[in-house]
Amino acid sequence: MAKMITLSGFASPVSPKALKDFLEEHTGEGTVSDVEVGQNKGLKAHAVVEFTTVEAADLIMSLAGNSYLKASYVKRRTPHYKLGDDLKLNFGCQISKDKFSVFWSPENVSVKLCSDLRKFEFFLSYESVDSRFELSDESISQIELHIPSGHSVKYLVIQLHGPPMIYKNDIHWVREVDFTPSSSVGKSSAICLELPTRAHIPKALKDLFYYKESPVQFTLVPGSVFSCNSDLIPLSFMGPEVGVSKLARILNVKRHGGAHHARSNSLLTSQ
Repeated sequence: MAKMITLSGFASPVSPKALKDFLEEHTGEGTVSDVEVGQNKGLKAHAVVEFTTVEAADLIMSLAGNSYLKASYVKRRTPHYKLGDDLKLNFGCQISKDKFSVFWSPENVSVKLCSDLRKFEFFLSYESVDSRFELSDESISQIELHIPSGHSVKYLVIQLHGPPMIYKNDIHWVREVDFTPSSSVGKSSAICLELPTRAHIPKALKDLFYYKESPVQFTLVPGSVFSCNSDLIPLSFMGPEVGVSKLARILNVKRHGGAHHARSNSLLTSQ
């Protein structure tokens, strides 16, 4: 039998943590390994629950039969790698081989990687609202795991071609604009995930051609977004040939002087 079931028919929205705690009152602490809650518009909330044992799943199936909830086994589901819970995620940019400038650092983040390696998912709560950031493989240019000696954490740095998609769970998942402080996510050219030194990195991730590891010391330093202009995006999202005109817009300065010859760049003077 399966270790995973679906539960539907909840009278009101329920959080993954609240549902996990409730189920483990019946099955025992540590018997629920994963909970995903969703709600389609106009319908009651539903959840997909994964247990550590078949016995725990069978118990909840039998209990649900005597309640208002509907339950069924999940036979097939796209698996995923779970990189961890209660992690710290840093948005910003890498300013040297051993330093990362941090714009925004949400904590208590859960991270999943789809088994086909085509998508990272970051789950967190911001201003009391559950949020999800989706990062596709098409938005990733490089992944580097920094393992500095003497540190209690290691740093998984993901260099970006483009920003992640952002969703809020307001009854159901809804695509959102960048609601983070100073639009930090959209202005970041990289993200840095802090992992415990014991955290397991899937072999499938290590086998990617753009993955590498580094033993050098690595430091996170406070930083700030490059501009208060919410329409601007990082250089790395604009292609290899940025040019002075685009650079002036990114830095929010005026361009003065004329081009001296074809494809030349005139001076920038800040105002």
